[in-house]
Amino acid sequence: MIKPFEARELQVRVKNLIEQRRKLRERFATSIKVEPKDITVTPMDAQFLQRAMDIVEANMSNEDFSVEMFGKEIGLSRSQLRRKIQALTDQSPTDFILTLRLKRAARLLQQQAGTVSEIAYEVGFNNLSYFARAFKKQLGCAPSEFARTPQAQS
Repeated sequence: MIKPFEARELQVRVKNLIEQRRKLRERFATSIKVEPKDITVTPMDAQFLQRAMDIVEANMSNEDFSVEMFGKEIGLSRSQLRRKIQALTDQSPTDFILTLRLKRAARLLQQQAGTVSEIAYEVGFNNLSYFARAFKKQLGCAPSEFARTPQAQS
């Protein structure tokens, strides 16, 4: 905006930005396939989110991958990483990693790329009951049910 600006115009722009972020967070939370261009507002956000997703993807099968490791690889402190991920996705870095793992598991189940156990281990879970609970909480059904549903076959 250029100065002098109208207070009403500023309010409308802020309201629109807040609404865009809310919609983007909802889309991130419900979509199985995540693309940074679908959930970001600025090119810098898209670039950051793509890099964050690439780092998580590269460490997908590493069950010991932590927020500290994530922050170190992306070049941010734990608190800075939390602020940035929270602003873009409305999730903590831990939940962001978990969500990406579960979404990858859902894609693999759709592709029938292995058994539920094999897929759980492939996406970094070493506890199958925790995987099943987290999957059901995120996607609304058990992994084995998800693999059998018609949308999983398409």
